[in-house]
Amino acid sequence: MATPLPLLRLPWLAMQAVFDTMDLLEIFRISQTSKRTHRFIKMFLSRRNFILTAKFACPFTLEARCREHRCYGICMKLLSEYNFPIITKEITIYAGLFKICKVLLVVERPTLAPRAVKLFQSLNLNIDSIVVNLHKRANEYYQEMIELSRVAKNLEIFSDPTKKFKLPISAKPFQFDTLKLFHAEWVTRYYLTNLFINCKELYMENCQLSYSDYLMFFKQWIKESRLEIAKIHMKEERNFSPMFKQLKATPVNKIKHYGK
Repeated sequence: MATPLPLLRLPWLAMQAVFDTMDLLEIFRISQTSKRTHRFIKMFLSRRNFILTAKFACPFTLEARCREHRCYGICMKLLSEYNFPIITKEITIYAGLFKICKVLLVVERPTLAPRAVKLFQSLNLNIDSIVVNLHKRANEYYQEMIELSRVAKNLEIFSDPTKKFKLPISAKPFQFDTLKLFHAEWVTRYYLTNLFINCKELYMENCQLSYSDYLMFFKQWIKESRLEIAKIHMKEERNFSPMFKQLKATPVNKIKHYGK
Protein backbone atom coordinates (compact mmCIF):
# COMPACT_ATOMS: atom_id res chain seq x y z
CA MET A 1 0.00 0.00 0.00
CA ALA A 2 1.38 3.39 -1.03
CA THR A 3 2.37 5.80 1.72
CA PRO A 4 0.51 9.15 1.59
CA LEU A 5 2.74 12.11 0.71
CA PRO A 6 2.67 14.87 3.38
CA LEU A 7 2.48 17.55 0.69
CA LEU A 8 2.22 20.61 2.91
CA ARG A 9 5.19 19.50 5.01
CA LEU A 10 7.56 19.46 2.04
CA PRO A 11 10.05 22.29 1.40
CA TRP A 12 8.66 24.89 -1.00
CA LEU A 13 10.83 23.82 -3.96
CA ALA A 14 9.85 20.19 -3.47
CA MET A 15 6.19 21.18 -3.20
CA GLN A 16 6.45 23.09 -6.50
CA ALA A 17 8.02 20.04 -8.14
CA VAL A 18 5.04 17.94 -7.05
CA PHE A 19 2.56 20.53 -8.36
CA ASP A 20 4.42 20.55 -11.69
CA THR A 21 3.54 16.87 -12.16
CA MET A 22 -0.22 17.53 -11.81
CA ASP A 23 -2.73 18.83 -14.32
CA LEU A 24 -4.56 22.04 -13.48
CA LEU A 25 -7.86 20.35 -12.65
CA GLU A 26 -6.17 18.21 -9.99
CA ILE A 27 -4.40 21.27 -8.57
CA PHE A 28 -7.68 23.19 -8.52
CA ARG A 29 -9.46 20.43 -6.59
CA ILE A 30 -6.67 20.23 -4.02
CA SER A 31 -6.77 24.00 -3.55
CA GLN A 32 -10.35 23.74 -2.29
CA THR A 33 -9.51 21.35 0.57
CA SER A 34 -8.17 23.93 3.04
CA LYS A 35 -7.18 27.57 3.35
CA ARG A 36 -3.53 26.61 3.81
CA THR A 37 -3.51 24.48 0.67
CA HIS A 38 -5.24 27.28 -1.23
CA ARG A 39 -2.53 29.72 -0.13
CA PHE A 40 0.33 27.49 -1.30
CA ILE A 41 -1.31 26.70 -4.63
CA LYS A 42 -2.08 30.35 -5.26
CA MET A 43 1.63 31.10 -4.72
CA PHE A 44 2.52 28.31 -7.14
CA LEU A 45 0.09 29.53 -9.83
CA SER A 46 1.21 33.17 -9.45
CA ARG A 47 4.11 32.36 -11.81
CA ARG A 48 1.62 32.15 -14.67
CA ASN A 49 -0.81 34.61 -16.25
CA PHE A 50 -4.28 33.26 -16.97
CA ILE A 51 -6.96 34.29 -19.45
CA LEU A 52 -10.44 33.90 -17.99
CA THR A 53 -13.31 33.25 -20.42
CA ALA A 54 -16.92 33.42 -19.25
CA LYS A 55 -19.42 32.24 -21.85
CA PHE A 56 -23.06 33.07 -21.13
CA ALA A 57 -24.68 30.43 -23.30
CA CYS A 58 -26.42 27.15 -22.57
CA PRO A 59 -24.52 25.69 -20.80
CA PHE A 60 -22.70 28.49 -19.00
CA THR A 61 -18.95 27.91 -19.39
CA LEU A 62 -16.10 29.27 -17.30
CA GLU A 63 -12.56 28.62 -18.47
CA ALA A 64 -9.10 29.63 -17.24
CA ARG A 65 -6.10 29.04 -19.50
CA CYS A 66 -2.46 29.96 -19.15
CA ARG A 67 -1.59 32.76 -21.56
CA GLU A 68 1.83 31.32 -22.39
CA HIS A 69 0.76 27.64 -22.55
CA ARG A 70 -2.85 27.42 -23.72
CA CYS A 71 -3.05 23.64 -23.15
CA TYR A 72 -2.62 24.32 -19.42
CA GLY A 73 -6.14 25.16 -18.35
CA ILE A 74 -9.39 24.23 -16.66
CA CYS A 75 -13.01 24.41 -17.82
CA MET A 76 -16.25 24.27 -15.83
CA LYS A 77 -19.80 24.01 -17.21
CA LEU A 78 -23.18 24.56 -15.55
CA LEU A 79 -25.76 22.36 -17.27
CA SER A 80 -28.75 23.48 -15.20
CA GLU A 81 -30.82 26.65 -15.48
CA TYR A 82 -28.94 29.87 -14.91
CA ASN A 83 -28.40 30.52 -11.23
CA PHE A 84 -26.47 33.76 -10.87
CA PRO A 85 -25.43 33.13 -7.23
CA ILE A 86 -23.72 29.91 -8.37
CA ILE A 87 -22.09 31.71 -11.31
CA THR A 88 -20.92 34.45 -8.93
CA LYS A 89 -19.44 31.85 -6.58
CA GLU A 90 -17.52 30.06 -9.35
CA ILE A 91 -16.14 33.26 -10.88
CA THR A 92 -15.09 34.49 -7.42
CA ILE A 93 -13.27 31.18 -6.75
CA TYR A 94 -11.37 31.45 -10.04
CA ALA A 95 -10.52 35.11 -9.39
CA GLY A 96 -9.24 34.25 -5.92
CA LEU A 97 -6.94 31.48 -7.14
CA PHE A 98 -5.60 32.43 -10.57
CA LYS A 99 -3.51 35.43 -11.56
CA ILE A 100 -5.87 36.72 -14.24
CA CYS A 101 -4.35 39.01 -16.86
CA LYS A 102 -7.28 39.12 -19.27
CA VAL A 103 -11.05 38.54 -19.18
CA LEU A 104 -13.05 37.51 -22.25
CA LEU A 105 -16.85 37.73 -21.97
CA VAL A 106 -18.86 35.80 -24.58
CA VAL A 107 -22.57 36.64 -24.69
CA GLU A 108 -25.09 34.37 -26.39
CA ARG A 109 -27.88 34.83 -23.84
CA PRO A 110 -27.77 38.50 -22.85
CA THR A 111 -30.01 38.72 -19.78
CA LEU A 112 -27.20 38.14 -17.27
CA ALA A 113 -24.52 40.18 -19.07
CA PRO A 114 -25.03 43.48 -17.14
CA ARG A 115 -24.76 41.67 -13.81
CA ALA A 116 -21.68 39.81 -15.03
CA VAL A 117 -19.93 43.06 -15.96
CA LYS A 118 -20.66 44.49 -12.50
CA LEU A 119 -19.34 41.30 -10.91
CA PHE A 120 -16.03 41.48 -12.78
CA GLN A 121 -15.69 45.15 -11.89
CA SER A 122 -16.32 44.37 -8.20
CA LEU A 123 -13.47 41.83 -8.37
CA ASN A 124 -11.17 44.46 -9.97
CA LEU A 125 -10.96 42.44 -13.18
CA ASN A 126 -10.90 44.51 -16.34
CA ILE A 127 -12.79 43.01 -19.27
CA ASP A 128 -10.46 42.90 -22.27
CA SER A 129 -12.95 41.68 -24.89
CA ILE A 130 -16.67 41.15 -25.29
CA VAL A 131 -17.96 38.82 -27.99
CA VAL A 132 -21.65 39.17 -28.89
CA ASN A 133 -23.28 36.22 -30.63
CA LEU A 134 -27.01 36.51 -29.97
CA HIS A 135 -29.84 34.30 -31.19
CA LYS A 136 -32.29 35.77 -33.71
CA ARG A 137 -34.95 36.07 -31.03
CA ALA A 138 -32.67 38.40 -29.03
CA ASN A 139 -32.45 41.24 -31.56
CA GLU A 140 -33.84 43.76 -29.08
CA TYR A 141 -30.70 43.36 -26.94
CA TYR A 142 -28.11 44.58 -29.47
CA GLN A 143 -28.22 48.22 -28.47
CA GLU A 144 -27.86 47.30 -24.78
CA MET A 145 -24.99 44.90 -25.51
CA ILE A 146 -23.11 47.45 -27.61
CA GLU A 147 -23.41 50.12 -24.92
CA LEU A 148 -22.42 47.61 -22.25
CA SER A 149 -19.34 46.68 -24.29
CA ARG A 150 -17.84 50.14 -23.85
CA VAL A 151 -16.26 48.86 -20.62
CA ALA A 152 -14.06 46.54 -22.72
CA LYS A 153 -11.08 47.25 -24.96
CA ASN A 154 -12.38 45.12 -27.82
CA LEU A 155 -15.79 44.24 -29.25
CA GLU A 156 -16.72 41.50 -31.71
CA ILE A 157 -20.26 41.03 -33.01
CA PHE A 158 -20.56 37.63 -34.70
CA SER A 159 -24.33 37.49 -35.04
CA ASP A 160 -26.51 39.48 -37.43
CA PRO A 161 -28.48 42.41 -35.93
CA THR A 162 -30.29 42.60 -39.33
CA LYS A 163 -30.10 45.52 -41.71
CA LYS A 164 -32.93 47.28 -39.87
CA PHE A 165 -30.85 47.73 -36.72
CA LYS A 166 -30.04 51.34 -35.86
CA LEU A 167 -27.97 52.93 -33.15
CA PRO A 168 -29.59 55.86 -31.33
CA ILE A 169 -28.77 59.38 -32.48
CA SER A 170 -27.36 60.04 -29.01
CA ALA A 171 -24.77 57.24 -29.34
CA LYS A 172 -21.25 58.41 -28.51
CA PRO A 173 -18.21 57.57 -30.68
CA PHE A 174 -16.54 54.24 -29.91
CA GLN A 175 -12.97 54.06 -28.62
CA PHE A 176 -12.29 50.33 -28.97
CA ASP A 177 -8.82 49.01 -29.66
CA THR A 178 -10.49 46.52 -32.02
CA LEU A 179 -14.02 46.53 -33.42
CA LYS A 180 -15.08 43.52 -35.50
CA LEU A 181 -18.46 43.29 -37.24
CA PHE A 182 -19.13 40.08 -39.16
CA HIS A 183 -22.52 41.26 -40.46
CA ALA A 184 -22.07 44.94 -41.25
CA GLU A 185 -25.06 45.39 -43.56
CA TRP A 186 -26.57 47.79 -41.00
CA VAL A 187 -23.56 50.13 -40.98
CA THR A 188 -24.22 53.58 -42.45
CA ARG A 189 -21.87 56.34 -43.56
CA TYR A 190 -22.57 58.20 -40.33
CA TYR A 191 -21.62 55.20 -38.19
CA LEU A 192 -18.43 54.63 -40.17
CA THR A 193 -17.19 58.23 -40.23
CA ASN A 194 -18.44 59.41 -36.84
CA LEU A 195 -18.85 56.46 -34.47
CA PHE A 196 -16.21 53.97 -35.68
CA ILE A 197 -13.46 56.32 -36.89
CA ASN A 198 -11.64 56.46 -33.55
CA CYS A 199 -11.26 52.73 -33.01
CA LYS A 200 -7.64 51.65 -33.48
CA GLU A 201 -8.52 48.66 -35.64
CA LEU A 202 -11.72 48.14 -37.61
CA TYR A 203 -12.79 44.90 -39.33
CA MET A 204 -16.12 44.68 -41.15
CA GLU A 205 -17.64 42.07 -43.45
CA ASN A 206 -20.62 42.29 -45.82
CA CYS A 207 -20.67 46.09 -46.01
CA GLN A 208 -23.18 47.62 -48.39
CA LEU A 209 -22.05 51.25 -48.49
CA SER A 210 -21.72 53.31 -51.66
CA TYR A 211 -18.62 54.62 -53.41
CA SER A 212 -19.21 58.10 -52.00
CA ASP A 213 -19.58 56.67 -48.49
CA TYR A 214 -16.15 55.07 -48.66
CA LEU A 215 -14.64 58.22 -50.16
CA MET A 216 -15.96 60.24 -47.23
CA PHE A 217 -14.61 57.62 -44.81
CA PHE A 218 -11.12 57.69 -46.31
CA LYS A 219 -11.04 61.48 -46.25
CA GLN A 220 -12.09 61.53 -42.61
CA TRP A 221 -9.54 58.85 -41.78
CA ILE A 222 -6.68 60.86 -43.29
CA LYS A 223 -7.90 64.15 -41.87
CA GLU A 224 -8.23 63.25 -38.22
CA SER A 225 -8.68 59.93 -36.42
CA ARG A 226 -6.88 57.40 -34.22
CA LEU A 227 -7.70 54.60 -36.66
CA GLU A 228 -4.60 52.61 -37.62
CA ILE A 229 -6.01 49.63 -39.53
CA ALA A 230 -9.26 49.20 -41.43
CA LYS A 231 -10.17 45.97 -43.19
CA ILE A 232 -13.52 46.14 -44.95
CA HIS A 233 -14.99 43.28 -46.97
CA MET A 234 -17.69 44.34 -49.43
CA LYS A 235 -20.21 42.19 -51.23
CA GLU A 236 -19.39 43.92 -54.51
CA GLU A 237 -15.93 44.33 -56.02
CA ARG A 238 -15.03 47.98 -56.50
CA ASN A 239 -12.15 49.74 -58.21
CA PHE A 240 -10.82 52.27 -55.74
CA SER A 241 -7.94 53.53 -57.87
CA PRO A 242 -9.83 56.68 -59.02
CA MET A 243 -10.84 57.33 -55.43
CA PHE A 244 -7.29 57.15 -54.09
CA LYS A 245 -6.17 59.72 -56.66
CA GLN A 246 -8.48 62.21 -54.96
CA LEU A 247 -6.87 61.65 -51.57
CA LYS A 248 -3.74 63.28 -50.23
CA ALA A 249 -2.10 59.97 -49.45
CA THR A 250 0.87 57.95 -50.64
CA PRO A 251 -0.12 54.60 -52.19
CA VAL A 252 1.96 51.50 -51.46
CA ASN A 253 2.95 49.13 -54.23
CA LYS A 254 3.19 46.01 -52.08
CA ILE A 255 0.16 44.67 -50.24
CA LYS A 256 0.95 43.27 -46.81
CA HIS A 257 -1.71 41.59 -44.71
CA TYR A 258 -1.77 42.78 -41.14
CA GLY A 259 -0.21 40.36 -38.69
CA LYS A 260 1.77 38.46 -41.31
